Amino acid sequence: MIGIERVDHICVAVKDLDGAAAIWGPFFGKSKPDLEYIHEAEAIHVFRYKVGEIYYELMASTRKGSEVDRFISSKGEGIMLISFKVPNVETAMKVLRDQGYRLIDETPRTWRQSHYAFVHPGFMNGVLVEIID
Repeated sequence: MIGIERVDHICVAVKDLDGAAAIWGPFFGKSKPDLEYIHEAEAIHVFRYKVGEIYYELMASTRKGSEVDRFISSKGEGIMLISFKVPNVETAMKVLRDQGYRLIDETPRTWRQSHYAFVHPGFMNGVLVEIID
């Protein structure tokens, strides 16, 4: 179908990034995240941990009213999205659209060297699904 290769990452929306890291870091056996970054376009501050072959991300909002902020306001802290690695996001988007999936994005978003897009959670049993190449 769209060539899912693996789960790429799981994102958990949190209110307090340092507080969440104090819980999750030791759980993973890590004193600090493998990667920390701020993605201004998505208004998120992320601590990323590599766990086996996938990444586990703690995400905090950097702006009131952002997607993460709205998620926490309506649902509380918790898993916000699951991301799946595909060979080509643009191709996967076309296949998904042709099969009737409802996408949030019309064109792929870009971050660093990756392209990604979101499938609407209303179509995916309440789960925000990301595809990324």
